Order: sequence, then C-alpha cells, then structure tokens
Amino acid sequence: MKNKYHSINKQNSNGGGGFLSHNSDNTPVVQIICVTYNQKDYISDALNSFLMQKTNFEFEVLVGDDCSTDGTSEIVSQYSKKYPDIIKHIRRQQNMGCLANFMDLCEKASAKYVAFCDGDDYWTDENKLQKQYDFMEKNEDVNICAHKVLVKCQENCSNFLYYANLKEPFILPSKQKFNKKLTINNIIMDLPQMSSLFIRWQNIKFPDWCFKGILGDFTVACLNLGNKYAYILNETMSIYRKTDSGVDFHKGSLYQHFLETRKQHFHICTNLIEYFRENYNSFNIYGIESRLWTEIINYTDAIINTDSWDKLNELKEEYPDIYKKTKALLSEYKYRVQQIRVLGKKNADLLRKNSVLKLIKSVLEGSNTTSTPNINLFCKKFNLFKKAEKTFTNILSFSAYWFFALVPKKKNLWVFSGFFRKNYMDNTKYLYEYIVKNHPEIKAVWLTGSKEIKNKLQKENLPVLKMNSIKGILTMIRAQIAFSDHFKMSDYKNIYGFNAGTKFVNLWHGVGPKGMVPQNDNIPNTTIPGVKLSSDIIIQKNDKFLTKFLKILKYPFIAPFRELFENYYGILCPGEPFVKYFANPWNTRKTAQIMSGYPRNSASYLKNTTNREYKIIYAPTYRWNQNDEKVMIKDFLKNVPEINNFLKEHDCKFVLRLHPHTWRNYNNDILKTIKNYKLFSIDTEKDIYKSLQDYSIMITDYSSIGYDFLIGLKPVIYLAFDYETYGNTDCPFSMDYKKVCAGEITKNWQETLDLIKKYYKNPNMNIELRKRILEEFFPSAYNNENNSYRIVEKLKESCCVK
Repeated sequence: MKNKYHSINKQNSNGGGGFLSHNSDNTPVVQIICVTYNQKDYISDALNSFLMQKTNFEFEVLVGDDCSTDGTSEIVSQYSKKYPDIIKHIRRQQNMGCLANFMDLCEKASAKYVAFCDGDDYWTDENKLQKQYDFMEKNEDVNICAHKVLVKCQENCSNFLYYANLKEPFILPSKQKFNKKLTINNIIMDLPQMSSLFIRWQNIKFPDWCFKGILGDFTVACLNLGNKYAYILNETMSIYRKTDSGVDFHKGSLYQHFLETRKQHFHICTNLIEYFRENYNSFNIYGIESRLWTEIINYTDAIINTDSWDKLNELKEEYPDIYKKTKALLSEYKYRVQQIRVLGKKNADLLRKNSVLKLIKSVLEGSNTTSTPNINLFCKKFNLFKKAEKTFTNILSFSAYWFFALVPKKKNLWVFSGFFRKNYMDNTKYLYEYIVKNHPEIKAVWLTGSKEIKNKLQKENLPVLKMNSIKGILTMIRAQIAFSDHFKMSDYKNIYGFNAGTKFVNLWHGVGPKGMVPQNDNIPNTTIPGVKLSSDIIIQKNDKFLTKFLKILKYPFIAPFRELFENYYGILCPGEPFVKYFANPWNTRKTAQIMSGYPRNSASYLKNTTNREYKIIYAPTYRWNQNDEKVMIKDFLKNVPEINNFLKEHDCKFVLRLHPHTWRNYNNDILKTIKNYKLFSIDTEKDIYKSLQDYSIMITDYSSIGYDFLIGLKPVIYLAFDYETYGNTDCPFSMDYKKVCAGEITKNWQETLDLIKKYYKNPNMNIELRKRILEEFFPSAYNNENNSYRIVEKLKESCCVK
C-alpha cells in the first residue's frame, strides 16, 4: 500500500512497512503548522527535522510562507516538489503578518493532532512525534503534550545577549513539573515553547479577538487545552532559536517591545477569562486572572522605572478596565500626582532630574554626597511625603472632630448614610424614608459619596447631599443625630463634618449566629480601622486615680479615630440575642439600647400573606474564605438539573440571591448554567425586604435574613455544608448555631431537596420551633409594623423634638 503522506519514512516507521494510521476523511492523523518569513538560513533545518520523523502514522506539514523576499520561498518550493505528499507550501500573495499567517493555518488544520514549529526552529529527536502521539493515544484526558526545549541564540544579536551570555544551556520551560498532568492553572505562567507543542485538535471556531495583536500560540494552546490536562515530557527534543528573523525580535526599543507584549497579554488574558466562563464554567479561571495581574504589575513596574507616565494614557484608551487596576497598583503614580499638584508640572519634571535629585538626597540623608540616586531610590525617599500627607490628614481629622463639636446643633436635623458612604439600603434607608414621609417636623437628609445614589434620590424628591460637598459638610456639622447600620468609622468622616457633638445611632444590619463578640479588645468579622473596644481610653468603674488621669489625657487624641461604643446615643436592639451578643459585649450603655424591631421588617409584618405560587429562595451569606465560597457556588450549579426536576414536577420557581456584600462575581457562571432552566432566576436587587414574604420557603446558612424571613412563620432550611470548619476558618460563632436554627440543618443539596419535598407536603412541620425562635429574636412586644414609629418617638423624646 502506498503511503500518500509519509512515503519518505515508510521503510523506517514500523519495521519495514505495515499499516500507517490516518483519519477516515483521508486527512493525516497529524499536521504540522510552520510559519516562516525571510528565514532562508534556517528553514531547511526545520523542514529536514520534520522529514526525519519516524512514525507509524501519516503526517503532513502546512508551511505558511508570508511572501518571503530573501529566497525562503524558493527553498520551501523545492522541498514541496520533492516531497509533495508531506510538504504543503502555502505561499501568500502579499504579506499578512505573523499572527494572520499563523491563525489562517490553524483554521485550515483538521487533523486529530497538530504540532508546531516556526521556520527558524527545528526538532532534534527523530522520534519526537511518535513519542507524543503514543502518549496522547493512551491519555484521552490530556489535550497538550509538550517537552523541554533548548534555547539557542544568534551571535552578536543585542536583543538576546542575556541568553547568549549564560554559562549553562537555557532550557524551557524553566519552572515546570515534568511527567505530571497539569491544568491551565499550572502552565499559564510558563507555557511550553511552541516547537514542543503537540495538541489534540479541537477544531475550535476561533473568536475574532484571536486575530488581533502579535501573539497566537499562547491563545491557541489555551483554547485547545480547555478544562483538560497538559503533560510535559522530561526530554529535550527541539531547538528554539533566538534570531533577528523571529517573532520576538524587535528593531526598536526593548522597553517599548516589552510594554507592547504586556498589552498583548492584557488582551489575551481578559478574553480568555470570558471564554473560559462561557465554555468551561470558569474552570481554573483564577490561574488566568493571576497571569493577568502579573502582567499588570510588570507593566506598572516598567512605567515607574522609566517615568513613562504617558503610557498610562495609552492604556486608558485601549484597556480602560486594566487602566483602573494598573492605576490602583501604582503607589509611585500617586506620589507623582502629588508632586504635580503641589509643585506644578514644570517643577515636578525638574524634581526628577538628576541635578535636583542630588540636592534632595543630600537633604534627606543629611550628607553632602554627589552621587546620583536613581529613580527607585528617590521613590523610596518620597515615602516621607506620603507620611507627611497622612500626618496632615490626621491633624485635620482631629481638629475637625473637636472644633466642629462647638457648633450648635439643630435638634430636628437628622442625617443618614450607608456602608462606606456608597450604599442605599437596609435599616437606615427604611427609617429615613419613613421620617421623610411621616415626620415633617424632622429634617432628614441622606449623605452619600455616590453620585448615582444622589441622582436617584433627587429624582424621587428625597433630600440628599454629597457628603464631601460644602452643603453636605455644613449639614453634617449641625446635625443632632447621625444614623448608620454599620459603624460610624466606616460610614462617616471627621473631615466631612462628623464631630464629637453629633449623637450617633447604630441601627445595625441584622443579628445572626456569626460572631461580633469582642476577642480581647478586637471585634471579629470586620476590617474597619478603629473598630475595637475602647476600655484603654474610656474610664471604667474599677480604674484607679492615676489610670483615670492618664485616660483623660489620652482620650482627646484617640477618640476621633475610634468607634466609642460607650458613647452611642442609641443602638437598636430587636431582641435579647442582640443585647446579649452585641450591645452588652460592646459596652453600650443600657440607656442607649433602643428596644425595637428593624425598620426594614415593617414590610414583612404588613405583607404576611399566603403565597399564590410556590417560590423557593436560596440566600446564603458571603464567605471570607474564597475556596469555601467557590465550593458553595459550584455545588449549587452542579445540582441545578436535579433541583429543576422538582420544580417542574411541582410547578415551583427557584430564586438565587447572593449576599449584597459577596466579594466575588459569579454571575456569568450562574447565568450560563441556568439559561436553559426557565424556572430559575437571580435576584440582584440589594433590597430584598419588600419582597421577602413573597417566598414560600427559604434556604440559607448563617445569614441573619433567615430570622427576618421567620416573621411569616414559613419554613427555613439551613444548608451549612461547611459548618464543621466555618467557625474556625471564616467567622466565629457568637451563639450555639444548632440551638438558634428554626429548622433542620443539611450538609448537601440532596438532603436539602428531601427536606423541600417534606415541607412542600406539610408546610407546618416544625412550626412550633419557628414560633419559639422568632419570639426569641424578635419579641412580639416590640417587633411589628410600627418599628420605625417606635424608634422615632424614642429619639424625639430624648432630643426634645416637638
């Protein structure tokens, strides 16, 4: 039988003849992609290394000749005529560019496996293809088989002096684990070199973004690898030449080339992330994200070291999202901006000249040295400016806190704010809107740092001001009471008018088993600076005279930067658990404890009706622990088909609502999974309380929302898959979790589904338990639709507002 594709090695492939494997459509089992342009000195080495391969399968070589002008085309043509069944000369009529040439060949490839080698590289092992083929045939879960590559540099080429001057041979990849199955996460930082790649070809329809830029092998390898494995043989079987005819050779500035290639990685990684979300359910996406962040850091380091701030503007135009991340990383960028603001652009530029730097170094180090400090040294010294700025801000904050306290307050002026001055939700929102609507004698103003919230409230004709505006600051200075549902240290700033004369009321945002009980002096489960017990500056009953005297001296200097729970004018206590596990441990005065339910729950009391349709809501809390949160989402998505069977059988609907403060974005993964399941939806509305009682049953874990839902006395299931570790690895419990659950605790979705079925048949199962827990957390004596009214009357009485 004549071997159509590989006649040259038929006699050597398997002992003198025999069957050579090929695909059913007469396409060879393996195709080799080779791009070349003006490489006449090297192309023969590449082609000969292909032809010397000993295999028991057919292969062919697709040579993409990008309209070479130096004689390369003639050489390839000669090989093509001599070996027409193996060498396919694809000569371009006009120059396409390296990426277009490469991607066109990739689109033409249709074999089971595809190997790669550029025209200036070559293979050194005659059994390379056979070894990789044999391995891939035995390991169907492996999509890429690679090997080590020796780097060989062209002499006297300034671009590659680093490699040329190495005493030992440079081998790629340099940091890989060989002879092990690796995911994209393992190889994304050190992708095997192109001449080593042997890919199980997926016949992918390459997205448009693959055809933009200068890098192609990185993209093609990642897309074909997908959610399978790569394997790197611990053998060196090819040479990777660094030459002036290669893709990575650049005639211009090395720095400019470096920045351009970093931007190429921005382009590739951002698109790969999206591709993996859509096609591989975000498989190991964090590895690609890590590579993206590494390149962002590389890019910013180059800008810092060369003072090339104009490159930020280029980045802003091409990759606005990357620009935001890059800018956030640039501490030196902030210093530079500060210089310009203080000195002006002209003087700031002079400051970075060596003659000026000599003087600055002399002053900073107290010496008369004449050596020239480099930019990095100057940046380190410029930390002094940063410390000075912080000191100035603290002095301003300290002064504002005490000076503005002298300004007389308006008893009927009450201000409200949201978490970090950017949210509009929860108890503060409900109390604010209630007062605006029902109490004209009180001037309620919402203070925000968000332009969007300001515009939203203005459209609704609600009184709102930007916190950092002149009107906002003047309003804050004269306000009698300031409300928050977190901490004043997070939601108000002294430099925006908050002061010692303002009375602070904490409405909090929900009581649950997650711990906020102080550990020593620190409050767990929060990262807000200044939130800690203040017994070191607040006088205690058992303090001795000297201790009291020292605290009196310390208090004015520390108080502006601390939470001061003891000084709360009011803290909302909807039930005994809150008093026991929050208010008392925080040293809040008994007289400041306002016994009333949450304003947000008034809607639940008024809307406690039987549902027309059966709706299930899954509302887990966030996780500080990233892995646990990913497990939670992944496990839910895996069980969507089975949950859907129940929904169809019983004509139900399922709503997923992630906690508003969930740190990570899972929407793409979730939407992709549920797009074919019409009975599933996502609730992205931050305010759930108006619709909370529309649901028939709730699945939660450690969230306080489970207690709000109990107002309707409807079933609650506690899916606590990580209960055994949650208290130690994520957030400590302040209560005995199992004793405060108003329903059964499950460990997985199968147990949860079994419970849903039971509750569907008997909604009153465990009803007495629900009544007991509800009464414990929200006593009926002061929890009802009049919660906001009760709070306002209590505060009006103490403030003497008529």
